[in-house]
Parts: sequence; C-alpha cells; structure tokens
Amino acid sequence: MGCPSSGLMRRFFSCFSARSSGVAGDDTASDSDGGADIISGLPDDVLSSIVSLLPVKEAARTAVLSSRWRRLWASNPLVLDDMELILSNPSDVGAVAATVSDAMRAHPGPFRSVSLTCYFRDADEHVLRRWVRVLAAKGAQELVLNNIPWAELDLLPGALLECRSLQRLRISDWRFPDTSGAPAVPAALPRLRELVLGSSIIQEQDLERVLASSPVLRTLVFVLSAGVPAQLRLSNRSLGCVVLWHSVAEELAVVAAPLLERIIIHQTSASPCACRWDGSRSMRIKIGSASSVLQALGFLNPTCHELQIGETVIKVGKKVAADAVVPSVKILALSVQFGVRDKARMVSSFLQCFPNIETLHVRSIPDRGANSKDGNSEFWSEIDSVECVKGSINMVVIHGFRWENCEIEFLKSILEGAKVLQKICILQDPNISVSEGDVNGTLSLLASLNKGVELLVILPGQGYGIWKYEVASDLSRNDPFDCQN
Repeated sequence: MGCPSSGLMRRFFSCFSARSSGVAGDDTASDSDGGADIISGLPDDVLSSIVSLLPVKEAARTAVLSSRWRRLWASNPLVLDDMELILSNPSDVGAVAATVSDAMRAHPGPFRSVSLTCYFRDADEHVLRRWVRVLAAKGAQELVLNNIPWAELDLLPGALLECRSLQRLRISDWRFPDTSGAPAVPAALPRLRELVLGSSIIQEQDLERVLASSPVLRTLVFVLSAGVPAQLRLSNRSLGCVVLWHSVAEELAVVAAPLLERIIIHQTSASPCACRWDGSRSMRIKIGSASSVLQALGFLNPTCHELQIGETVIKVGKKVAADAVVPSVKILALSVQFGVRDKARMVSSFLQCFPNIETLHVRSIPDRGANSKDGNSEFWSEIDSVECVKGSINMVVIHGFRWENCEIEFLKSILEGAKVLQKICILQDPNISVSEGDVNGTLSLLASLNKGVELLVILPGQGYGIWKYEVASDLSRNDPFDCQN
C-alpha cells in the first residue's frame, strides 16, 4: 500500500486540540481554549484500530500526543512496512533504515507483520543482524524480507532461523544461510506455517533442515528459482502444499509428506530451456501411489516433466500398471501442445495414472509447426476409453483455447467417452480473434456429441482473473487452478 498523502495526515492530526497535541504528557484533552479534540473522545479499541491502519512513521508520531496515545501505540501489535518510508524518501536509504531501527527499538512487541526492503552494503551487515535479533526477541509473526538484487549484502543472517515466533516467512533475492555447522534443533521454527522463497538460493541440505525444523509447516513456495536446489526432497509431516512458480529443479520427490494435498507447477513457456532445469534434462516428479492423500497435481507438461509413480516411470504407449496409479487425485492439470503428436499422446498416459479425477484442467500451448492445427483425430480416439474419462471427470476447463482443429478433436473425444461429464469451460486465448459464426458452429458440433453437457465460453475480461501463486497455494480454495473472480 502506498504512502498516504501529507494532506491526509494533516487532517488526522488536526482533529486534536492545540492543547492536547502540544503537551505530550497530558492524559486528557481540554477544549477550554476553543480547540475541539474529536479523536481523543473515542474508545480505546477504536483508537487502536486507527493506529494499526496508520503508516509506521505516523503511527509512532501519535505517541507524542499524550501518555494515552503512547500506551495505545505500544499495546497494539506492530505492523511495519518500510515501502511507505522508501516511497516518501527514495534517495536516502540510510534515513529509511534509521527510521525502521527506531520503530523496532521503541515498540515492545509483538510484531504482527513486518515487511522490509533491504539495500545494504557488506559494511552494513550489523544493521541487518540487529534487525533479525530484534524480530526474534519481540515475537515477529509475519515477515517479508525483500533484497535489492544488486545489493552487495545478499546473505541472510543465520539468526533468522532462531525466530521461533514466525508463522509466515517470505524472502526474495537472498542466499539462505549455511546451516551445516549449526546444531540440530528439532523444532527451531515451531510456528512456521508458510515459507516463500523468491529468486533465492538455498542448498539441498539447508532446505531439508528447515523442513525438519518446521513441525506445522503447511505451505512451501518457490518463485523464480532456477535449479537451486536441484533436488527438492519433501520430507515434512505437516506439509500440505508445494508450489513451483516459474521455478525448475532436476527432481521433485515426495519422500515423507503424509499430508501433502497439492503439488502446483506453473511455467508459461513451451521452450524446453525455459522449463527444464539445465536445458537438456526433463524435471522428474516422483510421487507415491496408494497411500497418498494428494488431491491436486499440475500443470504437468510432457515436454518438460517426467512422471514417476512409485518405481514406475510413465511413458507414452505403455499400459499403466496397477501399482502406478494415484487414486486420491481429484484435480489434474496438464499443459499440452495439441499439434505435436508425440507430446499430445502423453495425455492419455497421464490420465491413466489418476482414475478418480473429477476436474481436468488443460492448458493449450501454441505450436508454430506446419501441422499445428491438424486434428490428429486418430490418436485422440484412445482418450474416450480411459477410465477417468468414462467414469469420474465431471468438469473440463481448457485454458488458452484458439479454436484449432487439434483442440476441437480433443474435446470431441472427451465428449464421446464421458459418462458423468457435466460441464466444459472454454477460456479463449486473449491473443486471438474468432468470428462469432465459427464459434457458434463449433459449439453446435460439440453439443451434438453429448447433449447433457453444458458448454461455457469465457472471453478475455469476463470474470476470469490472473492466476497467482497466492491463489494456487491457498488451501482454503477447493480448486487451486480456478481463478474465477
């Protein structure tokens, strides 16, 4: 949130009488001099709410009004976002850091929410270390630490991992501290429920230690992380969701995560170099089978991902063994180049692994090849015999639809084989234009294949929002791939 205008702050402080705003020690205000103290007559709980909504600099200023205001500011959990300070004084990093230090020192805690943007030289390391010590000592609950990518200082202090009050931690553009020499602490982060690592470097052993030290962790998110760590080994008894957002690794393996409900992988480019960890090898995704509680998985991409269930690697054209299926998955998302035969054929193989899918999301990836618009109907015909298509899928959502023959043939096969399908939602690619006549003709053809299915076309701007990692990782949402407004 941006910094409120100086006019707004002037109006706020003008609500106090001259006497009450000029004498710091007064507990009561007098209007005998003709001034009207509007604010101080309000109950403490209302005033506390007012203080909590003010930017940190102005909230701290209320402490000079009276001892009552000092008590209110100190008793209200601190909400600190230095972006307000940076926007009001962008050329003086030192002054911003000093104001942050003063506020953190003056407030007794707890700190409910702290968001800091750091731009330190190596010589300023002591300032960052002091901040982390104060955050740990005063019970910081939610912490966002953003680093300027070109800053000299990019190593997080190890003391951050001793902040036992943390419930949510988000860091960006940092190197995670080396924990190899630190003593093992079984629950060093006993309250941490969400960890978001953005453009940050963390080694495999350090990630494993963090997971082992976070007994109530529910959400783990990687944003813009390219191949570090190369191996994501998920071992945590409470973890419910892992997200790789524009991030890649050599391998993601579910080792011991009995409560893991969702694996979300989001990449937007069809280029192998963009979605493979080193440009030459596919990212392997290893999950268990019958004992899994996994409910949502995707977007799986045949170009980039190799799926292994138990000891079986899923391959094109091979019948899936009984011990290589995951019955618990209800929502599956796939990214497919429909015009590329070898890649599109993996759709059937993937679907065979998840016999109880109820919602299928398919993202259509553009292909610029000469045959990209061909129907390829001869191999889509095998889709309609897949178990989940016949008996469990009740909704299909196709993202980025361009009304090409290859996409239409896929939908035709789904419609012809589906027995319980209720709805197909078509999200049109915002970069194309199709005549109303062509759209209506295609819809009439599709509707004739299965008259009990609702066909819904959503054009760009018609209530379907931007898919964000905050949406995908929200365990309170029924479908992590659904971003309807």
